Amino acid sequence: MAVRPRLTESAKPSQSLLGKLDIARTAGEKPDRRVNRTRLALLEAAQRLFALRSVEGVSIDDIAKEAEVAKGSLYNHFESKEALADELFRMMRSHVADLLDAAIDTITLPPERLVRGSFVILRFALDHPESAAALLKLSPELLDDAAPLNVKAREVIIDGLGSGHFKGIPADSATLLVVGATLVMVQDSIDRQKSVKRLIAKMIPLMAGVLRALGVDGTGAAAAAKAAARATLE
Repeated sequence: MAVRPRLTESAKPSQSLLGKLDIARTAGEKPDRRVNRTRLALLEAAQRLFALRSVEGVSIDDIAKEAEVAKGSLYNHFESKEALADELFRMMRSHVADLLDAAIDTITLPPERLVRGSFVILRFALDHPESAAALLKLSPELLDDAAPLNVKAREVIIDGLGSGHFKGIPADSATLLVVGATLVMVQDSIDRQKSVKRLIAKMIPLMAGVLRALGVDGTGAAAAAKAAARATLE
């Protein structure tokens, strides 16, 4: 697993997440730097605005002004505001799915594996709060069965129910519980009323409580939550 940078209050990525993802999109192609700069400016402007307002509350004029480009430039890259929002959502959702795939293996026991998924989402929100806020606004249904976290959580829960690590709760109910707790963590991280250290300290017992609700004993739940935090957050 790649070494993760330590979380600090002042840590800022040297390049925007959208910039990295858009470069990956054109890998192997001869880049047109001017065209790519305009496209990226539009995506980043839309993300800033969608992080604060709904898609309906943002106009094409708003995006063009925020991106400091002519209104017509938007239509050179996207058919409509909705197409731009869809592309931004696709990029972020695909990135989150990749993060989950990289962090969740099949060797780790289900309790720790399940919490790792939630903490990966938390780490994403801590590192990229604007992206996380925009993704929440763009998500058609926060409890969408096809959402990356929901898919991964359900897979791990079904595995844990089959192995006896989880018990006494249906898979659907357990998935809702995990996703709900994760959304609380993400919103807290976006609001950032607490330091990163205090936020993480609050989330470890929260997820240990989720594991207890899934039938894991108190000692095992606490150990799994702490191990998941070490693997993804520290």
